[in-house]
Amino acid sequence: MKKKDIIFIIGLCIVIGAIYFIYQLTQDKKGGIIEIHYHDEMIETIDISKNQTYTFKGDYGEFHLEVQDHQYRAVNVDCPNHDCEKVGWVKEGSSKSIICVPNQIYVVQANVEAQY
Repeated sequence: MKKKDIIFIIGLCIVIGAIYFIYQLTQDKKGGIIEIHYHDEMIETIDISKNQTYTFKGDYGEFHLEVQDHQYRAVNVDCPNHDCEKVGWVKEGSSKSIICVPNQIYVVQANVEAQY
């Protein structure tokens, strides 16, 4: 390999790295805020950068939402089938939703479009 080839490859790597860095800086940060809905009405917004467990009263009982490390999940929910708990952890930026039909509560991320 010639000296010019090595200089070209190093220069190309620097340019690609700079483009990637600029792209990351200019990207809109999706997620970060989740919306809690009860009977199709938004009742709360939560910043998922703050680790905490939240409790909401639903039609069937209590709905507990655990937020930790920019992700969230339903835990210890008062409902017969616990399908909402089976969703597991939902990461920031995901288009997944948590829906508890018996409690009429659903959780979605703000600024994230659902992918069908």
